[in-house]
Amino acid sequence: MRRVLTGLILILTSVISTAQTDHPNFQALINHAATDTQKLIAYRQIFDYFKNSNEDSAKVYLEQGLQRFTDRNYLPGKASMLGMLCGVYDQMGYAVRAQEAGEQALAIYTSMHNEQGVAKAHNALGVVEGRRGQFQPAVGHFLKALQYFERVNDTPNLIGTYIKLGTANDFSGNNNQAKAYLHKALDLAVHTKKTGNTAYLYNNMGVQFAKENSYDSAVYYFQKSLDLAKSPELEEIRLQPLMNIGRIYAEQNNHKKALEYYNKSLAIAKEKNLKEEQARVLQYMAQSYFGSDVDKATDALAQAYVLAKSIDNKLLRSEILNSLAHLADTNKDYEDEVAYLKKERELHDSIFTMDKMKEIANLQAQYELNKSNTQLDALRKSEQRNLQTKNYIIVIALVLAITLITLLFFFGKSRRLNKELAGREQELTRLNDVKDRLFSIVGHDLRGPIGNIPVLLDIYRNPATPESEKEFILDSLDENSQASIETLDKLLNWGKLQIKGVTLQQSVFNVTDVLNNNLKLLKVTADNKNITIQNKVPVQTQIYTDENHFKFVVRNLLSNAIKYTRTGGNIEIGAEQNDGHIVFSVKDNGIGIDPEKQKHIFEPYNYSTVGTSDEVGNSIGLMLCREFIKQNGGDIWVKSEKGQGTTFYFSVMGNKPAAVLN
Repeated sequence: MRRVLTGLILILTSVISTAQTDHPNFQALINHAATDTQKLIAYRQIFDYFKNSNEDSAKVYLEQGLQRFTDRNYLPGKASMLGMLCGVYDQMGYAVRAQEAGEQALAIYTSMHNEQGVAKAHNALGVVEGRRGQFQPAVGHFLKALQYFERVNDTPNLIGTYIKLGTANDFSGNNNQAKAYLHKALDLAVHTKKTGNTAYLYNNMGVQFAKENSYDSAVYYFQKSLDLAKSPELEEIRLQPLMNIGRIYAEQNNHKKALEYYNKSLAIAKEKNLKEEQARVLQYMAQSYFGSDVDKATDALAQAYVLAKSIDNKLLRSEILNSLAHLADTNKDYEDEVAYLKKERELHDSIFTMDKMKEIANLQAQYELNKSNTQLDALRKSEQRNLQTKNYIIVIALVLAITLITLLFFFGKSRRLNKELAGREQELTRLNDVKDRLFSIVGHDLRGPIGNIPVLLDIYRNPATPESEKEFILDSLDENSQASIETLDKLLNWGKLQIKGVTLQQSVFNVTDVLNNNLKLLKVTADNKNITIQNKVPVQTQIYTDENHFKFVVRNLLSNAIKYTRTGGNIEIGAEQNDGHIVFSVKDNGIGIDPEKQKHIFEPYNYSTVGTSDEVGNSIGLMLCREFIKQNGGDIWVKSEKGQGTTFYFSVMGNKPAAVLN
């Protein structure tokens, strides 16, 4: 019942989204526009086309437009591009760039005395601040925008601003003020007579009350949403309030009524062929069956898993596998529980094939190719400008003073271009080193484990091989496969980091299940070396970070600790509060790290040391750990003494922050 923002997103997208069936030639559209005003209209059409489907394409075109209008000093176009880029950067997770673009747009609109532009810029900056959890400045921006929209009676933007103010106040703890703003948005939506938007808002109001455990009020608004969406064309809207009412009954342990509403919601999802919604309702139904009918719970989760697999929704499949593991734990089927948890881990890690190996090898090459094409385009444009300038010089050749000044101008410009080209050559050299490092890892760290597999298989198939040796061979095959998958996982994360940067999906969660899952999956490796792992993290520890990044860091540090701890050693995992952060520690009594190596241990060119049982590594894991922790607002460091053991520390936010605005 905590999905407060889901309904708000639906409201906003239902107002502004449009059908996209064609993909026009946008570059031709821009080129055919004769004036700056017409080109600005073309760029806005491109933004409307891509903003809800492909932020990368929107970003490319808008940055192109910004450069064009900046070169021509066309302020309306420049401000409009910056305003749209503010929203695109924000959706892509580039908070600093989004804020810079929004502030530049605000400054230009202010200098032009464009009140509507100023209001929209304040609205965009408020969203950026809200995503960062800065709700006080966010509310300030929204209120400035609201003054203008109220003065001109701009109803669509008033509804959107009221919703943003309600959300900001909600996550600041001002629940009464939040509901007041949502009521204002609801009143306007009712008067616009757009039934779909009003029904969604009623559903959102119900979620707001459910969050406060005011279930009677929540059901009242969910029912109003259902009453408003009775017409056949709005039947799809009924799915959410029906499911939400079912979840309220489930919270109250009235599973019979919960199942009644779940079945109604499921019927709509089936009729509309909404496979993801079907899977989610089936998952909720299974949870209501947990205590009464294990077979029905298992059957519902099995159906949900098949549906999630048919739409290739790995995250949903992972959630369903987690529910299956919980059901198995409830029934004390611990073997099944471990199997489901292992399969959940495999989904997160994905399945690597030779095609993905090629994808890894080509990631950096594709990045370099795109960069080279951009540089070539810039050089062509520069040559065209130089040619035009030379023509001007020929016309005024008789004026010696002007000719001399012009030559000096081009001399300085040429020097700047040469410096720029030299800098780009250095960047290409660095990127080539990264590529060579990538191929070196692929050739060295993958060839060994993968090359051993055919040899081991030949020995296994030999009729003369004893059964005891076959068991050892199977263990070796498993070890080689796990090593290859781990290396591929790190390489793919590294390659994507080079091209796209880190994408955050932060949330508040309890770390207990994450740690327990990782310990179960690493138990066999630790047992093989007779290593004891002690989990001293308090059971109720909650953090705010990207869960997948946290899992990666914990798994990588634990794997390293096992790798460099001697047989019979000990590993401890701990956590403690420190000024609003939670500082985790992974401590071992292994071989330790040289002081000189500690200085470079998180760098991409650091080379890994062989483990105590000749385990191999590639150093990419620690580099990725640092990137993920830094992006989540934390820090990572190491303390070690040669021969005495090592302790890795990393910090993440521990205070529950406000969720992201839309």
